Amino acid sequence: MTMTVKSFATAQDLWGRIEDAVKQRLEEKVVDALLQRLAGVPIKSSRASRTLGAYVFKTGEPVCIRLQFVQSPESLQQTFLHEVAHACDHLSHQPKKIQRRDHGSDWQIWAVALGIPPVRCGESAELAQLHRTRLKPVAVCQKCGFVLRRIRRLNRRGDYIHSPCGGRLKTL
Repeated sequence: MTMTVKSFATAQDLWGRIEDAVKQRLEEKVVDALLQRLAGVPIKSSRASRTLGAYVFKTGEPVCIRLQFVQSPESLQQTFLHEVAHACDHLSHQPKKIQRRDHGSDWQIWAVALGIPPVRCGESAELAQLHRTRLKPVAVCQKCGFVLRRIRRLNRRGDYIHSPCGGRLKTL
């Protein structure tokens, strides 16, 4: 069974907060339509190790909300509501079909209505630890022996210089 915004919000006891925010921000005639569209947006697990969540849309239609579930329950709820604020901002301005400013004034109003701080980035110690465990050695400086660690390898055709010492980086 696919997890949706409504099923996740209901399980986290957040659906009432979302309904209240939508009713507070929009005219009564469009509330039900927006809630219905929002309720069906799928929630998918994210493999990202630097991003807590993302609202994904394509050609004006919501695709999904991606969440990194490796975070504390409080942080997960904040991240979920942050992405719901993006979805509400996008869906409430649908006829224009333009990309709105990601964390602009309209999004900030939605964030406040949902009861979260209108700030851009959250932090998670659990996600930082996950990122550190995924790092692997990708190159070694031939001059000083520095080991460069990244998640993805370097392009083998490129010439890379270790800026602190000026030595060449040899890809592994």
